[in-house]
Amino acid sequence: GSSATAVPCAGIGTETQCVAELPPVVAAAVYAEFNFVLTPLVHPRFRRKLVSGSTGHRPGAALTRSDMIMSGAHWTAYVVGKLSEWTEEDSKCKARVTNSSRIYFQELAWATHLNIGVVTAKPDLRAYLNFARLMSQGLNSTGALHFWVDIPMVAPKLPTVVANTLSPGEEPWEVWNTIRTMCEGNRRLGVLLRMPDKLPKEDIIQRWKAEPIRGLVVPTTAFTASKDLIPKLSKEYAKAFLGLITADTRIIISGSSIYPNGHEPFLGALRSLWQSLPPPTEDVTVGIPYRDFLQAPLQPLMDNLQSQTYEVFEKDPVKYSQYQKAIYTALTTKYKDEKSVCVVVVGAGRGPLVRCALRASQEAKKDLRLYAVEKNPNAIVTLRNAEKEEWKGRVKVIQSDMRQWEPDEKADILVSELLGSFGDNELSPECLDGAQHSIKTSGISIPKDSTSYLQPVAAPKVWGDLQSQHTIKAFETPYVVLLHRFCPLAQSEACFKFVHPNHEKPLDNTREKLIRFQPAKIDSILHGFAGYFESTLYEEVNISIRPKTFSKGMFSWFPIFFPLCIPLKINKGQTVEMKIWRRNDESKVWYEWCVIKPSLTPIHNSNGRSYHIGLR
Repeated sequence: GSSATAVPCAGIGTETQCVAELPPVVAAAVYAEFNFVLTPLVHPRFRRKLVSGSTGHRPGAALTRSDMIMSGAHWTAYVVGKLSEWTEEDSKCKARVTNSSRIYFQELAWATHLNIGVVTAKPDLRAYLNFARLMSQGLNSTGALHFWVDIPMVAPKLPTVVANTLSPGEEPWEVWNTIRTMCEGNRRLGVLLRMPDKLPKEDIIQRWKAEPIRGLVVPTTAFTASKDLIPKLSKEYAKAFLGLITADTRIIISGSSIYPNGHEPFLGALRSLWQSLPPPTEDVTVGIPYRDFLQAPLQPLMDNLQSQTYEVFEKDPVKYSQYQKAIYTALTTKYKDEKSVCVVVVGAGRGPLVRCALRASQEAKKDLRLYAVEKNPNAIVTLRNAEKEEWKGRVKVIQSDMRQWEPDEKADILVSELLGSFGDNELSPECLDGAQHSIKTSGISIPKDSTSYLQPVAAPKVWGDLQSQHTIKAFETPYVVLLHRFCPLAQSEACFKFVHPNHEKPLDNTREKLIRFQPAKIDSILHGFAGYFESTLYEEVNISIRPKTFSKGMFSWFPIFFPLCIPLKINKGQTVEMKIWRRNDESKVWYEWCVIKPSLTPIHNSNGRSYHIGLR
């Protein structure tokens, strides 16, 4: 149906345990606007023994229902197949292990024959190493089939009678992490995550957010029926549920239903949940295509930016209003007694900051002597046109590198937007140090300062993308990336600070910092560090992409990600310590980083061997 398209996931399905006739069940589900059915491929009670060369059937009986009951296209489009759950891959009895392995491959062969896209398999939480090996073999022996590991979000509570004799098994996430690691993080391996009817602690939900949740099962018991018997999810549950979904997650409704039309009312409940959400804000919609997409940071000194790049940044509603506010504040406080103020915009691009200065001067009723300095010859074309047509001679455009420009008149206010995702990673300190000869001794720079921040994160999706590049360089490059499927392991901590104008003698922009983060609240995997910045533009006017102080609605910067070449296991209560350096020589600037605790890693990007930012 058309309303299905408005759902921000890969479809909604219904789970059936076992049905006499599959085609009418599939037809009814599709008619009710479900997208697929999760169903066993073989009858769950058909517990067969496969001796070498036998199919395990009674003479003349078939393994399961014929593939002819539905067209091939219907099998592919509407069925997600469950492999038998009674098998014992990790039994202590060798005959059972062998039998389980044969049954697994028999059912995989049948799934491949049906051309269904996905099979699900359920590990025993107490013993699962052979299960993981079978998964790995299955992934390596099929080309396109996707495997979902069927895992509960929290370990099922055992009745007290058996709890003493049976171990409850591992924490489900640990089981998944072991299977994923043993299968080399294969892209065709995902999680079928079963939500409980009552939510666990926030840490547990947050950790699952980083994982490839391909299927998310919502039990009917999680819904409460309102007076008019319409099922609903509580506000808190809905928030957690929505937070676990991405565009490639399929949702599955599972469990018994009090309604004559089965799971259909629950589908309606999810639809109305989506319809009740406010439309996404501009910063969210801008970000959607960039989620977990790795971008090499800009090199604005070595390369000239393209028109498109300028265009994206100029749309930011928050950044420029903050700049305008900062210029206005300076004009009405520090320069309130001056008749006219000299403002120089360095790195003017296509002129957004020039427009900010003009608006601020109008608002403050203050005359400006305004200069726009830009090195990119292509952006100069735009500025020269604006100088003539839009600004009518109120702005003087100068084509020059700000570091080499010799002004006729020094600036009261030097305005720039050279900050990168990590503050100094687009060489704002070097550029502003090179341009500060253009400021009067009493003059100011907007921004006044910038501070970078780092945060340890689990980011298996992004790390897996780097791994697929098969180069050491991939792990020694900081990337700009809108982290989406990730889990922060501690709060962000301050890293490097730069102040402008810089009165240090001699000027030195190398830095080093040993950062100790807060102890981890939960067992996890450290894949690298997310980097952010905060900047004071002037007095109380700030911009920030640090989660704690984020400038709401701003989308000009995504975080930066410093990867680790080997992910580290972090246990609950352990403290992560890392060391980072900002190094330079006459032609380039680069970062080096390593983890010190809980275990040591090599220094990444030693001597800038894989990545640097050019000064020329």
